Amino acid sequence: MPERINHDEAEFNVVGDVLETLRFKGSIFFRSDLAAPWGMSLDEVDIPRFHIAMSGSFYVGSDNAAPVNVHHMEIVMLPSGRAHWVADQPGRTLISSLRAGEACELGNPYFQQGKITQSLMCGMVHYDKASSHPILDSLPQVLHFRELTSADPIWMTVKLIESEMHRARGKSDTIVDRLTEVLFLQLLNRYIHKNKELTGFLAALRDKRIHKALTLIHLEPNFNWSITSLGERVGMSRATLVRHFQSSVGLAPMAYILNWRMMKAYNLIKYSNANLEHVAEQVGFASARTLSKAFQRQYVMTPSELRRAEG
Repeated sequence: MPERINHDEAEFNVVGDVLETLRFKGSIFFRSDLAAPWGMSLDEVDIPRFHIAMSGSFYVGSDNAAPVNVHHMEIVMLPSGRAHWVADQPGRTLISSLRAGEACELGNPYFQQGKITQSLMCGMVHYDKASSHPILDSLPQVLHFRELTSADPIWMTVKLIESEMHRARGKSDTIVDRLTEVLFLQLLNRYIHKNKELTGFLAALRDKRIHKALTLIHLEPNFNWSITSLGERVGMSRATLVRHFQSSVGLAPMAYILNWRMMKAYNLIKYSNANLEHVAEQVGFASARTLSKAFQRQYVMTPSELRRAEG
């Protein structure tokens, strides 16, 4: 039998570990009261964005999907960052959201002529795209969060963001950015825990044996894992483990282990001063030399080049 890992597996949060490693950074890019008619277009940007109905209702749509009607105290998130539009009604003339956001920052917002009918807040979260993970592919194109109340933690975070934006008078603010990250994580957690039709990596977490395998991998990326040792720990034969893991996660177990080790290594190299030998030891490589070769194959740069680029 392989060496036992001395951790409380039941308390470990795989999703939290992934989200922490992806290092999401939030921001609010639009906040304004609006008078109909109005409409904004948003180009594809490959990062999650969301729109919040602070008051009134609006529509969110794209070329290949039916518009979503978003009512007061509802939130729509587009995790893939697909191109879309936001408007008080479908068919409106659209201006760029970038242009509309800049006008707000300059104190001369668009869509202010006539009676105010809606109030809209729009946010986004950046992440280091070098650290790709199948969790992001597990999310649908559009998430619609309904039935929020004033006492809901999600809506309380929204109101905190609004309060901090008012305090900062529309200027860039670290507290607003951190709260936007919190909101994004709250929305993801709400989707995961309330939705029965999960797919991909998120669905895999509901398979007890695959969840245990992922937990073990994330708890100890430096453990000398093999198909045999991982299978023994989760009670699956080698063939069954490979088949179920590949089918649900989208990667073979050893490919996932390597990908996760590289993600952890990337983060330690980019965001810490740890020497390469220490990083190699932390993520399960035999030596700094072995890690450096693997790192260059995956990221087309050496660890030293990454640090110089960030320096």
